Amino acid sequence: MYGCAAKAVAQLTPHVYTKYIHQGEWVTLTATATNATLYQWYWNGQPVTGATTTTYVANQAGEYTIQAFNGTDCGSDISDPIRIAIIADRGPVANTDLAVSKQADSKPVVMNQPYNYYITILNNGPVSASGIVVTDVLPAPLTLSGALTADDGTATYDAGSRTIEWKIPQLTVNQSSRLTYTVTAKDKGQVENIATVTATTPDSVQDNNRASYTKEIFGLMIPNTITPNGDGNNDQFIVSGLASYTDNEMIIINRWGNHVFEQKRYQNNWKGDGLNEGTYFYLLRIKDNSGKWQEFKGYITLLRPK
Repeated sequence: MYGCAAKAVAQLTPHVYTKYIHQGEWVTLTATATNATLYQWYWNGQPVTGATTTTYVANQAGEYTIQAFNGTDCGSDISDPIRIAIIADRGPVANTDLAVSKQADSKPVVMNQPYNYYITILNNGPVSASGIVVTDVLPAPLTLSGALTADDGTATYDAGSRTIEWKIPQLTVNQSSRLTYTVTAKDKGQVENIATVTATTPDSVQDNNRASYTKEIFGLMIPNTITPNGDGNNDQFIVSGLASYTDNEMIIINRWGNHVFEQKRYQNNWKGDGLNEGTYFYLLRIKDNSGKWQEFKGYITLLRPK
């Protein structure tokens, strides 16, 4: 981030998105950041006067976030919020608060390249949750291509309805569990994937029972082998679909880390002239439709058939 502090992340011990306390109690929030020398805490989006250290003692209901600054006053992104909720009395509370979140691999992905989704269920409390069911219907471009790996419970996939169902018998207060699965996308474009959670235990907060994640699938096809023998077939390292991303750069590196080829606005013209057979590393950078640079890394094998 060109010298800016890394994104600050407010945390509790254990880390929860909602922390329940009784009237008159307090909780210490702790922030972490990289290269930070100054902090600013926010309560419901407003800066808290004098709250400029890594910790803040909170006793009011609401959402708390933090921003970190380095020595040049370069600020990080605002952290994800942590919610404080007040329990009015100390009697038994029948409802709980289950929250679902969804992420995918941060790496850029091309068509037919496997990548992972991660679904996390967190029981914010204040009571245990039972009979938890997480449902995820895969959108049409996606195909399940790997096993379903769950921390707790059992996960199954119904190919007919394209539905992943993850059942967890129970989560105690502040307990979380994660499901990981692998997919491939057959088409390019934006893919939105949605997960929902229900339970037999009543849930008092409904707005965090649904989570979506949108992943861009890039319309590139990157080969892993070229055979430059002059027969007109697979003679050059051709990245199909690259014409859609005119701002790009290709770098080819040998096994010793030396750059053997570099080209801005790559013309699909590398064929290993003057190089020995072997495996080379490529780094392809493209500017996507939002103006952000994306990096694709991998290996390309150079063969010279006799």
